[in-house]
Amino acid sequence: MPGYKGAAFEAFLGIPFAQPPIGEMRFKNPVAATAWQGTLDASKAHNSCLQKCYFILGRPIFGEEDCLYLNVYRPVVPADHNPLPVMFYIHSGGFYCGSSDPLSVGPEYLMDTQQVILVTINYRLGAFGFLGTGDSHMSGNFGLKDQRLALQWVQQNIASFGGDPQLVTIFGHSAGGISAHYHMLSPNSKGLFHRAMSLSGTALTNIMHVKDPMNSVRKLAKSAGVALAGSLDSKELVESLRAVDAMDLLLAGDAMKVWDNVPLIDYGIVIEQDATPESFFNEPLSVSHLAGRIHEVPWLLGSSSRAGEGSMFLLNMLTTPELLKVFNSRFLELMSVALYLPDETTEETLLALLKLYDVEKLELNEQTMIPLSNLYGDFTFLYPLYAAAESYVKYAKEPLSIYRFEFHSLSNISFSRAYSTEIIPRELGPVHMDDALHTIRMPGLLPNYPEDSADELAINRLTMLLVEFAKTGVFYNATDLPPCKAEDFTADKICNYLRFGDQNGVYRESIESSMDLRGLSLWKQTKPSVMIHTGNALLLPLSLSMLMSLMMLPMLLTLVSASNLASNEKSLVVCGSNLGCLMGVHMPSYQSKRFEAFLGIPYALPPIGELRFSNPKVMPKLQGIYNATSAKADCIQKNYLMPTPLIYGEEDCLYLNVYRPENRLQQNLPVMVYIHGGGFFSGSAGPAITGPEYFMDNEEVILVTMAYRLGALGFLSTEDAIIPGNFGLKDQQLALRWVQRNIKAFGGDPRRVTIFGQSAGGLSTHMHMLSPKSKGLFQHVISMSGTANVPFAIVDSALEQARLTAELCQVKDAQQLSTAKLARALRAVDVNTLLNAGDGLKFWDVDHMTNYRPVVEPGHPDAFLSRHPKDLLAEGSYEAVPWLLGTVPQEGAVRVVNIMENVTLREDFNSRFDELLQELMEFPPDFSQEQLEKSMQLILEEYFQNKHEVNESTVQGFLDLISDRGFKQPLYNAVSDYVRSVNVSEHPLYMYSFNYLGPYSYASIYTSANVTKKYGVVHCDDLIYLFRSPMLFPDFERNSTEAKVVASFVDYFVHFAKTGKPRNAETLAPCSETVLKSRPNGICDYQSFENSDEGFEVNVSQEFRTRNAKLWSHILGETKDPKNA
Repeated sequence: MPGYKGAAFEAFLGIPFAQPPIGEMRFKNPVAATAWQGTLDASKAHNSCLQKCYFILGRPIFGEEDCLYLNVYRPVVPADHNPLPVMFYIHSGGFYCGSSDPLSVGPEYLMDTQQVILVTINYRLGAFGFLGTGDSHMSGNFGLKDQRLALQWVQQNIASFGGDPQLVTIFGHSAGGISAHYHMLSPNSKGLFHRAMSLSGTALTNIMHVKDPMNSVRKLAKSAGVALAGSLDSKELVESLRAVDAMDLLLAGDAMKVWDNVPLIDYGIVIEQDATPESFFNEPLSVSHLAGRIHEVPWLLGSSSRAGEGSMFLLNMLTTPELLKVFNSRFLELMSVALYLPDETTEETLLALLKLYDVEKLELNEQTMIPLSNLYGDFTFLYPLYAAAESYVKYAKEPLSIYRFEFHSLSNISFSRAYSTEIIPRELGPVHMDDALHTIRMPGLLPNYPEDSADELAINRLTMLLVEFAKTGVFYNATDLPPCKAEDFTADKICNYLRFGDQNGVYRESIESSMDLRGLSLWKQTKPSVMIHTGNALLLPLSLSMLMSLMMLPMLLTLVSASNLASNEKSLVVCGSNLGCLMGVHMPSYQSKRFEAFLGIPYALPPIGELRFSNPKVMPKLQGIYNATSAKADCIQKNYLMPTPLIYGEEDCLYLNVYRPENRLQQNLPVMVYIHGGGFFSGSAGPAITGPEYFMDNEEVILVTMAYRLGALGFLSTEDAIIPGNFGLKDQQLALRWVQRNIKAFGGDPRRVTIFGQSAGGLSTHMHMLSPKSKGLFQHVISMSGTANVPFAIVDSALEQARLTAELCQVKDAQQLSTAKLARALRAVDVNTLLNAGDGLKFWDVDHMTNYRPVVEPGHPDAFLSRHPKDLLAEGSYEAVPWLLGTVPQEGAVRVVNIMENVTLREDFNSRFDELLQELMEFPPDFSQEQLEKSMQLILEEYFQNKHEVNESTVQGFLDLISDRGFKQPLYNAVSDYVRSVNVSEHPLYMYSFNYLGPYSYASIYTSANVTKKYGVVHCDDLIYLFRSPMLFPDFERNSTEAKVVASFVDYFVHFAKTGKPRNAETLAPCSETVLKSRPNGICDYQSFENSDEGFEVNVSQEFRTRNAKLWSHILGETKDPKNA
């Protein structure tokens, strides 16, 4: 083929990389093409994939279903030339339009460089490529899987064309740029490429996020004429859709629009239920990206001008009178849909947004075109780019660079011609895809630029920079434009980027950093799936990996603004004599319609300034009507569960949330107060992780969730009255007092309060049973996967730790200062410095995760705990109440999974196996060397087959070890102490084990790989069936087995809160000392939630790891009879 300005090049067109996706292959994962016989005629391009191109004027329909072909272009070079870098281009078109045909994706500019091989591909579009139910019948993401199969083809075959399969760059514009980011996030695309360019599109844009995939399938099927589309199951739906004529299916897509071409994209990515080698996504993308579960490669991000990016949606309407009239008559409704705002976004939120962007009149006209285009450009392209870049540089070791294309063609050859027949205002700047015109020739759409024009200079410059990036991974040059760094991102700036621009008709480049971020905070609020918190740090989903006991699950965000969740109703006001008045919101439920929420209620004065390291102070009565329509930020924390630990949250965080059913059959409902886990250093009480929907569907309780201080701020102590410690527990206690004073105003019964928590939250509930100061604040307790006698329950040398913390914060003479001066110095330390000081307390990697722990406070009148929990438990010296204890089979996975799945960690652990394992076990400090050696030998024999390493054959032993030491032995001893010292007929004890293995698991949160089901039911998995966590897991289908497990498990908890007994307690033999002694290898009866042939069932069991619990009591010197082991 002839070059543009350079020499001719070689083209191999229409090469099949997959079998035709037709007939029974429609809506299935692509299958690699078989080898052809003889010589394939690769002299002409194949047809595009079947499509209706909505954003091009006239909305043409063209293409074929049989379309999975690619093209290879290479320069003419000597046969002995070194292998060339490969550039793999994914075309644009909103995932419903586009083609790899050389008339649409011309290779000439790149081929003129004679330095790379270019591959362009087709992939299925629209419903054919992106419709999906998420299950095995129609897993979805077929277009992305087509792209991946083409990448695999490149790995297998590109060497035959003179290309280097170890130097592949994926890139694309718009949907192609988004796709490149998707492949970085998909575990099964790893290793198929080595650089990436996402140009005018990243995965953090919301345009491809489908809220309800099954509903989309049913809606399309109904439009296509499928009978009973609303009641068919997924298998029947798919079979019916395969039988629909392709053209009918394509045209049926019109029914997916709200109006005209709104929304722009109808079919999107699907979170697949089954993690297989063929799946593409198994968790929300924002979770993957923000958590750092991404293939780190040199990454280039690009965009056009703000208004230019946003104008693509508005230009046709502005220049078409009949469209403009209808659009303006439905302005707020259609703008909300076009911006992909959550359905629950209120009119007030949208009006605030429009005001922020200086949209003075609520209509599209020549005056509002620029500000509305800025808004659309920011929300769809620029802010997602900012969020993607800011988070990536916090954890990635590979460089990230950015360009902005603001060069305005003097010849008026612009992609705007695809959107409108009119000449566009120059103030809009280059529009969406104009940078693509200077990289990819599009002769089928636009004429050539004039010879020797500034446009040609821009083409040469941009093309060469992209080629150099493909070759070296460096954009521009590292001296003038170093890779982005985390500290570059501020309130009004992004990192330095290369700006392609013009001045007085002359092409010009400059290094800039400015960015209009006026709407960023509102974008975060209206985009909960990618929300980032504030201040100095990104708020991320926490990928839990913890030693021995630890935690519930941390957070993806500071919290969703109630304006995203519900419509604000001024009539929803609650007033109390001690409280003042609160205005709440209605929130949508899971199975039922809605419930009432009062979010972000202050229960203590902000613990900042002089109140840092002080006991919490009661919040005075609120004045006026307090706005309780949005949740507050989490307590500031450094989360050692992330690939790179990050700081997020705020010091001013002592707030709680109250949820109540809208239809309350009685006034004095039982109250359930939840204490989140997180190892006392992380976690969230907010509805994005601790969602109340399942409990509200039950409609029989009021639910309260609270934040409490974490890490050093919550648990540092000088072992005296200066910094007594236990502030996090005292925060919880003050919140419980708030409940006693105020819950009646919400219709709750302060005499029927159940406290419950998981992991560190479970430990906390047990601590409240032991604390005299918590007496009378609750009537029932549920402790899930955590008790007050776990290894990390109490710190031994709190003052020593406080002085070391001060040293790490560069406090002078920290070891000699009086505790009063030490406290004064630590109160003056920047909070980020304080949290980062915790790094210096670790002995390896992130262990011990929980360094700041509760402390015994003898002699203080406000002490939370003045004696060691183990002593109190042994003596029964506390006020007993009905108690429910819970566990899961693989508690130890909370720490083991990350070590096993991270090759570097595992190898390092094995190289220091004995040393690190001994530290992890937290043996008593008074152990002699002989005791340590004997204990380690027992552990090796029992758990590691006498091997000094963790591997596939010993992993189960490692899991059992962490489970036994951190959870099972403390649980068994807590039960034993309770039934021996408490009148169990008056204050009974119950247990459950959650053994149901479902489609989602926290195991995949603990590591950077999708390992759902690999490790069984792990620590925190029971939470998935109590609290909706939209930031971590997709919703269960409303009629699924999992939905039934949710209803049953929640009812089990609610029944205990109402009666002091779990559901079906009569099927259990009462737990007593006599029963426990009669079962030397078991435990008291408990209810086990399990999988069954019918879905799930609840059985009664007595099995327990009793032998190992007794073995650990022997190792720790808590029993003198080794025969009991």
